[in-house]
Amino acid sequence: MARAQRLNHLRPSGVVLISVLLIVSLLTALVYKLVDRHSLTIAQTQNAFSSDQTIAYAIGGESYARQILKEDFDRSEERMDGLTESWAQPLVPFEVENGGVMEIQIRDLNSCFNLNSLAANDYKAHLTQFKTLLRNLNIPDVIAEKWRDWVDADANIEGFGAEDGEYLLLENGYRTANRRAGHWSELRLLQGMEPEQAALLAPYVCTLPDDGLRLNINTASGTALASLNADLAPGSLDAFMDGDRAYTEVGDLTSQFPALVAAAGALGVTSEYFLVQIRAEQGTSITTIASILHRDPVDGAIRLISRDFGQDFHRRFDPLGEVKG
Repeated sequence: MARAQRLNHLRPSGVVLISVLLIVSLLTALVYKLVDRHSLTIAQTQNAFSSDQTIAYAIGGESYARQILKEDFDRSEERMDGLTESWAQPLVPFEVENGGVMEIQIRDLNSCFNLNSLAANDYKAHLTQFKTLLRNLNIPDVIAEKWRDWVDADANIEGFGAEDGEYLLLENGYRTANRRAGHWSELRLLQGMEPEQAALLAPYVCTLPDDGLRLNINTASGTALASLNADLAPGSLDAFMDGDRAYTEVGDLTSQFPALVAAAGALGVTSEYFLVQIRAEQGTSITTIASILHRDPVDGAIRLISRDFGQDFHRRFDPLGEVKG
């Protein structure tokens, strides 16, 4: 009897102890969950902050490039743009505040063949020139007609070109753009264009926001310039390209290569369009942008044409600041 009374006396105490242990366990789990969420929130906030910082750094890098181009214009006594000028020199990656690192590259877009020139109303000469460029690179020149159909505004087929009817028959069908291209990579969508052919063509072409064609003889490659006349053999301009070019007159080139006289209207010694590529890094966050800038040939005013956060950035320097081979 006495033993039963003692057990009855201890039973409530055991229930209370178990209840306390359950409450402690629940509170421990809750605290752990809160701490875990708090740590995750802090990490997410830090990542977001770092990402915002790299975006801000990249936009700042774009502004810096604008300043370089404007100062180059203001300093130039003679209107000439060449690869020996400060804007064309590789900028070694430099540190910004809070341990960030930034690399900036500026490319002259008047140094390459404007693919959008085939969207012009008077496109015939540009079509012939693009065919010459393709043949010089051992790429079938019918690609030029397919590109004309890609960027023109109508549904009429140019020679051996292709319009919607051909592309919609593909397994994953699509339509032609029928407008100016935004990037050279649209070449990859052309019927019959092989990836390696597009990659071979890429260094010599670009897409400007107009349908004109004007190559700067101080910055353009011999391959791009040779496209202007089929009578120029591939490589015939290489010796001319090897020197430090700082020509102030188109005649400096046409006097040496009379075959280019007829194409003198597509030549110049200054540049208006530039591609600015920036890579900003902060911790594990990286932001890259590619901005197309227009520099007014009269007053040097810089205007932003487009800004792309999705393009690849090919680094010219390794992490130690050495030029990559």
